[in-house]
Amino acid sequence: MNKANPSANDSDTRSKQQKILSMLGLMTSKVLGENTFAKSSIYSERITRGLRSFLPKPLLPSASLAEFKMSKEIQMGYLVAAKDLKDVTIDQFNYMSLWATGDSDSSVVDRAAGMNFSEYLSQSKTPDKFVVGYKTAVIQFVRAIAGTGGVVFRINSALQKLDLNQQNDLVNKWFNQVNSYMNGASPFKPINNETKKASDSDEAIAAGVSKEINDGYLNNHPVGDSQKSLLENYSYNEDDFTDEHDLPKMMTDSIGKVSLSGDINAFVNNTLSGMLNALASLGLYALVYQDFNPANPDLVGAPATDSIDQETVISQTRTAILKVGRYFDLPKSCADLADKLGVLDLSNAGSARNAKHQNYRLRYSRVLEKDQPAVNDRGETVKVSYGIFETTHHILQNSFLLPLMVQYTTIRNQLLQQIADGQYTTSRNVSKPNFDLVDNLLEYVDALARYQIDQLMGLVERGQKDYEGLSQAGTFSAFSHLMRVAPEVKAVNPAYADMTKATKHLYYWLYQSSFKDSLPDDEHAKI
Repeated sequence: MNKANPSANDSDTRSKQQKILSMLGLMTSKVLGENTFAKSSIYSERITRGLRSFLPKPLLPSASLAEFKMSKEIQMGYLVAAKDLKDVTIDQFNYMSLWATGDSDSSVVDRAAGMNFSEYLSQSKTPDKFVVGYKTAVIQFVRAIAGTGGVVFRINSALQKLDLNQQNDLVNKWFNQVNSYMNGASPFKPINNETKKASDSDEAIAAGVSKEINDGYLNNHPVGDSQKSLLENYSYNEDDFTDEHDLPKMMTDSIGKVSLSGDINAFVNNTLSGMLNALASLGLYALVYQDFNPANPDLVGAPATDSIDQETVISQTRTAILKVGRYFDLPKSCADLADKLGVLDLSNAGSARNAKHQNYRLRYSRVLEKDQPAVNDRGETVKVSYGIFETTHHILQNSFLLPLMVQYTTIRNQLLQQIADGQYTTSRNVSKPNFDLVDNLLEYVDALARYQIDQLMGLVERGQKDYEGLSQAGTFSAFSHLMRVAPEVKAVNPAYADMTKATKHLYYWLYQSSFKDSLPDDEHAKI
């Protein structure tokens, strides 16, 4: 969805509101004391300037505590917001962050505000002040999650500080946890269907996925230098005005007991935690299952460098990591990833207690209205907009992909160097690594690289044979024709025509390896 810029009228209204609120603040400072007012002003300044790290723009100014105490309409708006924010969804939070940073388009506000917003706003005698109060709660909520020092900031910062050894440790431990219940099964298939009883292995997977959502890896394992897990029993303890109001009971009876802190805690410990744990864990497993697989012949062409120097491999792989992700066609968004992960659909598992709520694949990929996907004016289901959480998704994805690619690239390049030096000319009969028995993920990737290169040694042998018979393919086009028609080399990879250019050129390099020194530079295959 494209953001609409606030209109000139909106800007004028907001400017007038700010002037009025400043005047009220000055008056209030005489009532509450200079010290309280100073703290409130500093708080407002911090909100205005402090949210540049992961939000599209800084947060708008919100009502300070002093301003809050001066207006019953602001207080009412704030409490209604606290009532509405008890069940914030991922998609709603994205629109809350847009509203809180200045996007006041009606479509944004409609998706950011909760179900009670319009009803109470229509009853308000001073709707502008009601909106100020409501929006203050929204801003405080967003700041707790996405502000500097907030939940997302802490998670992203911890992940970005990891060195390669720490990433190696993270990817090994995290994969071991998810593989302990997936045990080699496809992550793209639902657990069960309505026509059969779930097997014991399906039930184990369902239990594992459910635990991941309710109490997953980030809840129980420190990351990098962190002394405790990043999502362990989060408890918000900053600005919360819900107990600072002086509204009469008759005005608050319909709202009931509310707590902004409780709202934020529930969102972090349940909604955000479940989503991050599930998509990260199953996303890592799917990455390995689909791309670091003996049956993926294009993996051999994925490395970003042919260097055998460890530091060069690390630096060039890190620089090219987004390009590598595109090479593998990794999901571009959290919603796309969730849509692929059929295993997240627990609605037909034998242990499902509330089937319509346990299709996490649907819940994490589509906006739901009464448990049914929302449909736009074109008849399309609406995907969840993850907003700032996409940043965390991509950081996690890169934290998983980098150590795997560094390991694979290092071994692949060492073997290619042996081939280039004439030390490796025939198959070594390397055993195929067993995905079902992965104990150490990086050792598995090491074995995978050795196996895949060994499977291509027929190209080296055929190249030497053709050269000695003066019949070698002299161009890449001639080699590609050979791959299509010669049974001996066609057997190396019958799907050669569907491979990427990088993989095809590596094949040609292997074919030329025994006679490359006799060729002019402009005829050498490039990898």
